[in-house]
Amino acid sequence: MITEKIFKKIKSPQIANSRIAHSKIMQFFFKYSLKSYNFLVSRTSFFQHGLNGSCGTGNSIHPTAIIERKNVVMGNLCTIGKNVIIEKNTIIGNNVTIEEGAVIGSEGFEFRRIAGELVPIVHTGGVIIHDNVRIGRSVCIDKSSLGTYTEIGDSSYIHTCTHIGHGVKIGQGTTLAQGTMVGGYADIGSRVRIGRDSSLADAIALEDEVRVPDCTIVTRSIKKISGDEMRGADHDGMA
Repeated sequence: MITEKIFKKIKSPQIANSRIAHSKIMQFFFKYSLKSYNFLVSRTSFFQHGLNGSCGTGNSIHPTAIIERKNVVMGNLCTIGKNVIIEKNTIIGNNVTIEEGAVIGSEGFEFRRIAGELVPIVHTGGVIIHDNVRIGRSVCIDKSSLGTYTEIGDSSYIHTCTHIGHGVKIGQGTTLAQGTMVGGYADIGSRVRIGRDSSLADAIALEDEVRVPDCTIVTRSIKKISGDEMRGADHDGMA
């Protein structure tokens, strides 16, 4: 399958080493000259993913959907709903459903203050959506920064009005109920269930099969003990 070849390509040692080298260069500019960094990634081809845009067979794409022509790969039997926006550097597997109004690959929310001015950081990464994923209405998934990917695992379901921050990793068979907010670089395991209107802080980790109740604010990593019981990384009980 075309998407399997793409997944193997972006994880190959040659591509990985090249991306690491680029990432280190970009981190240098990011640290010492943010404006130079933003210029390089937004106005030049200094950092490109090199994906050849392609679309598989049996896909149903609504005529109002907007799909970037450059660096978007889509597998087979996908359904893309009304007013969906798919930005560049997005890889979509097979049998993926993206419902009305969702935005895939939006710019991450990250700024630095330079001489009293808030300067946005241009993101160079992308989004990977694996096979059999369902993304609900008005979901927003930010692309990652510095050439990496925000990633949604096989057979996961992201419900309506959920926001996934830049660089987030979600495992297989995980469900996020409506209104969930996930901070950047959070690492969510497989078969995790997150209740509606919950919020996850940046850069935390949820182990496989963790259950998060409705309307919960999670501020630290969670390890699963048994059943629905959860433990914070540093102490018992929900953070």
